[in-house]
Amino acid sequence: MNLILLGPPGSGKGTQARLIRDRHGLVLIATGDILREEIQKETPVGREVKEIIEAGLYPSDDIVLKIFEQRLRQEKAQGVILDGVPRTLNQAEKVDTMFEQLGIKLTMAIQLAVDEEELIKRLSSRRICKSCGAAYTIDLPSRVEEVCDVCSGSDFLRRSDDAPEAVKTRFEVYNEQTKPLIDYYSRTNRLRSIDGMKSVEKVNEQIEGLLRSSQ
Repeated sequence: MNLILLGPPGSGKGTQARLIRDRHGLVLIATGDILREEIQKETPVGREVKEIIEAGLYPSDDIVLKIFEQRLRQEKAQGVILDGVPRTLNQAEKVDTMFEQLGIKLTMAIQLAVDEEELIKRLSSRRICKSCGAAYTIDLPSRVEEVCDVCSGSDFLRRSDDAPEAVKTRFEVYNEQTKPLIDYYSRTNRLRSIDGMKSVEKVNEQIEGLLRSSQ
């Protein structure tokens, strides 16, 4: 099984990708996480993209595709779920080419359809656990205030690209570059759409229903 998750910033792609990964034994390739690792390690790629991400913009296709292909070649045998790539039509076409060259078949692209204004509010309230990276918002807080559910840490931060101005920029870029992917995968009957504004559990139920119907 090989899946792509599509949706704007804050739509819950990362959370759903981890749930699917754990249940189905897939490898999660999340380009955002990989790029943040590169930034933390202060690698040449990390230094190159740091200012771009902090401004709420996306790195170039060349950078994203380079790190993606490296990871895909390592993990292709197990089945993958993609979060954060493709983001542009050019990336989608290049990913299709990579899949074909590596003998990989895309099972489906799943769109998490959401309300943009509501998501801007949600993202602007997001806080990240500094210890383990778990995310919390005003709609999805930790069970105990200021204590992480995952690692019990108490040190939280807000990502620079979650500032309101950066969030709005990210949506503008998404609408310009990523929305055309909906038509791209729809034309080849590979797109499935679900209501991404429901609870984490309800969204996951919808996804699992799609996966069962594809078997």
